Amino acid sequence: MNYLSHYYIDNKPGNHYYNSALFIPDFARNYARGFHDIHLDLKPSQQQLQLGCIAHLNADKVFHPSLFFKKYSQIINYELKNFEPLAHLNRKWFLSHIMFEMLIDRLLVKHFPSACHSFYSDLDAIDTKILEEFVLRYSFKNIDQFMRNFKHFCEVKYLFAYVFNDSFVFSIARVYKQATTIEMSMSDRFFVKEFINKIEQQYFYDPIIILSELKQVFAINLEV
Repeated sequence: MNYLSHYYIDNKPGNHYYNSALFIPDFARNYARGFHDIHLDLKPSQQQLQLGCIAHLNADKVFHPSLFFKKYSQIINYELKNFEPLAHLNRKWFLSHIMFEMLIDRLLVKHFPSACHSFYSDLDAIDTKILEEFVLRYSFKNIDQFMRNFKHFCEVKYLFAYVFNDSFVFSIARVYKQATTIEMSMSDRFFVKEFINKIEQQYFYDPIIILSELKQVFAINLEV
């Protein structure tokens, strides 16, 4: 799952540190790892960060083998393979994977923006020094850039821009490049936008259905 989906599934109202950590294992992946390792000498707020990270990792273990993930990833992958303007792109399975996960976040931002507001409110509520000390425990390289990235992420709040097609495609292209080193051309981005519109019209037209299927993966009862 992507950032906002993790928050939507596992957030605990009022627990800012736990909720803020629900996206940290992905956001910090280039700087730290091993968040499942328990540290017993943490401050109370850092214990909540640890629990949030563990919740993220456990959610991924449930989500990625699920029929929900397999069904939509396979649908998008099939459609992508048969979408001639993007036939030249490599690693279509990976692109399908990230498209699906980011489409869920886009759906939440478009139809249930309160989830995104709550997400950023929790991030804004934590002491970044406490977060820095926590991530440092799991780091394998200097985390100064990670902290700059985190502060920038909180300031620009770019997930809200997922409602705009060009911004959403820009984010997809950025993740794709980070993972593959392949940079999409302007033409590629134009056709990715066309492809996203096609997928949303055919398969993501009812947000209630998609979110209901997502919640069934975790056997939970959330208010949409």
